[in-house]
Amino acid sequence: MADDPTADADPAGADPTTRADPADDDPLAGVSAELHRKSAGRRALEGLVSAAALVVMFALVLPKVTGSTYHDVAHELDRLSPAKIAALGAVWAIGIVAYAGVLTAVLPGLRRVQGVVLNTATSAVSNVVPFGGAVGVGATYGINRSWGFGAPAITLAILVSGVWNVFLKLGLPVVALVLLVFAGEATSGLVIAAAIGFVALAASVLVLTLVMRSEQLAGAVGRVAQRMASWGLRTARRPDRTGIEQGVLDFRHRSSGLISRRWPRITFWMLSYSLLQFALQLLCLRFLGETTLSTVEVFAGFAFGRLLSTIPLTPSGVGFADTGAVASLVAFGGDPAICTAGVLLFTGFIFLLEIPVGGASWVVWARMKSWRRPPGSIPQPDFSAPSS
Repeated sequence: MADDPTADADPAGADPTTRADPADDDPLAGVSAELHRKSAGRRALEGLVSAAALVVMFALVLPKVTGSTYHDVAHELDRLSPAKIAALGAVWAIGIVAYAGVLTAVLPGLRRVQGVVLNTATSAVSNVVPFGGAVGVGATYGINRSWGFGAPAITLAILVSGVWNVFLKLGLPVVALVLLVFAGEATSGLVIAAAIGFVALAASVLVLTLVMRSEQLAGAVGRVAQRMASWGLRTARRPDRTGIEQGVLDFRHRSSGLISRRWPRITFWMLSYSLLQFALQLLCLRFLGETTLSTVEVFAGFAFGRLLSTIPLTPSGVGFADTGAVASLVAFGGDPAICTAGVLLFTGFIFLLEIPVGGASWVVWARMKSWRRPPGSIPQPDFSAPSS
């Protein structure tokens, strides 16, 4: 699947304050509301910028980095048999089901099949709209509310899944670099990058731990974040934003119980999904005949590509993620044409294929009237944290 729109608005997490009105349980209205939050001129400009970035990355940067042509790439892709394409599709589909496990873990009461529909439908929206993470979030609210979930539960699910997506995208390159070091394939520059990435990941985990530990520590983290944000905005000569400390406290109150009770389940499905995505990337390359790259090297290229997918200039970072992944694989000694074909094939599954599949999911949502419930009618466990 393409990266979860609730994680990548961003996302690693779309700002839930930019969502459509939670009182509206029509996801199409939610999408429309998010689209109209920006003027038509701004949307047009964003579309032009995004399209220009895609053209530059795919027409100029990617061929320059790899030294291969699209004629070479097409030649490599022609070698795929229908059986191999079907096998790749099966791995992709299992990954879709695995991520639905994440959604059912963060939103109690959501069924796995609903999670699949929700994921593909909202990702499809995000994949066709420049800077479309917030639009996907608007659809997320509308679909879930039409199934009986309340806005607080949906917001909590978006926040927690967003945090785990951040950890995942920070953690994958760190793991890859550590594996390269142990395999003796890392340069001094990669060792330094691994150390920096590890520090960033450890700091993120520490911050979350402090926020979850107590009210006082959460307040302290919020105050530090407020001061840092205020300093950055003053430096950029932008208006200051207040309320960060209260936002951190609110996040703790709403998410502490869910995280403490369900973090193993969330982590299991998030890791399963990520490993299935890696398996898809590895099989794309192996089926095309790339055998010179080790599994660790392929994992490193995959991890760097997933990190670059957070760039919001294009939907799911397409173009940037592909170029970064291919550049890494070619630097490790992979065949330029095969590596380019393998990465683009991978993108075809996790990004392009999800658009028509997501369209079908919208049809499923519209036809499954038996799933409809009044908004807020599905009871939720009390995951609030007591003040301390």
